[in-house]
Amino acid sequence: MKKFIHKLSALIITAVIAFNISGCGTENIPDPSPSPSPSPTPRPADTVSFVAAGDNLIHAAIYLQAANRSTDGGYDFDYAYANTEDYFDDFDVRFINQETLVNNAYPPSHYPQFSTPLALGDKVLEMGFDVVGTSNNHSYDKGVAGIKSSLEYWNSKDVVNVGFYTGDDSTDIKYLTRNNIKMAFLAYTYGTNGLSIYDDTSPYIIKCDDMETIKRQVEIAKANSDIVIVSCHWGYEDTNDINDYQRYVAEQLNIMGVDVIIGTHPHVIQTVEWHTNDVNDNKTLICYSLGNFISGQSQANNMIGGLFQFNIVKSYDENDNATVTVEQPYFVPTINHYDANYTNIRNYLLADYTPEMASKHGVKAIDSRFSYEYVENVVYKVIPEEFLLYK
Repeated sequence: MKKFIHKLSALIITAVIAFNISGCGTENIPDPSPSPSPSPTPRPADTVSFVAAGDNLIHAAIYLQAANRSTDGGYDFDYAYANTEDYFDDFDVRFINQETLVNNAYPPSHYPQFSTPLALGDKVLEMGFDVVGTSNNHSYDKGVAGIKSSLEYWNSKDVVNVGFYTGDDSTDIKYLTRNNIKMAFLAYTYGTNGLSIYDDTSPYIIKCDDMETIKRQVEIAKANSDIVIVSCHWGYEDTNDINDYQRYVAEQLNIMGVDVIIGTHPHVIQTVEWHTNDVNDNKTLICYSLGNFISGQSQANNMIGGLFQFNIVKSYDENDNATVTVEQPYFVPTINHYDANYTNIRNYLLADYTPEMASKHGVKAIDSRFSYEYVENVVYKVIPEEFLLYK
């Protein structure tokens, strides 16, 4: 009997196996659900922090005090910038408008045709500036020899110098890459105080209204970078008001697709704005004038300058497509201060300045309007609150 049961069990098991192998009887056995594919995670955004300083306008009082402070017969510019230079440490890219020709072809000289010793350039580099704008109304002050000497100096350093052109767009348009973000730099000026150069071997400036050349360069810059930043030396001196020429040039650059415009020349501050046109909806961040970073000028309004800072953000989607935006733009007010008779010229962040210091400013002997209250009134009147980073 036991043998019969064992044989029967074996037959049943064999039959079941055969039944399943034949494909019959599988209708009631559910297929295993496939595991869902994980959603791709976009790569983290890349960011560049950027800051720009205005006119580095080296009057005689500044280089003479630097000579007096030197212990080796040269120039020591440390004192002039000691109160602001640490501010630049936190930025990835730093721009400055070098208003005067840094060169050794000519001795130092004052207004109206400036020449600035190489030691000033060394100080600019020591402060960490890695983009230097050299297109302004004083670019031709020392002629071809001054231009070539200045460019020889900057080209020998690890710095982007933008402002002089040779006619070769492949080298004239300047680029800098930080944190996987490639920036293109261009610089133009309204003019050169009536001075011209007549030398085919000399680099030259491009005027702000040379729209044919500018359009070509912007198109090339956009095709080869993530963001285009243009320095414009423009506007009327000593007024906080923007003129029609600035508006026109800004509008054209905006339509061309420029992302940021850094304005210099008026020697006083002018407004900051986002500008969007009706042609292609391009959005451009514009600071119309940063005023002076340092100078030996003599009007109360000339003492107020600013730093312009923002972040460049390169974001990615799940397919690794990149979008570049300009974010968190701020204007940081600064003060150019000196004692009686233009002595001890130095600059400060307005946040570090005090009413007591303002009461002792040497400019009061020339322009009695200057006071701490005057400074704050100008800053709050000119710079929209959304852009103001102060206190």
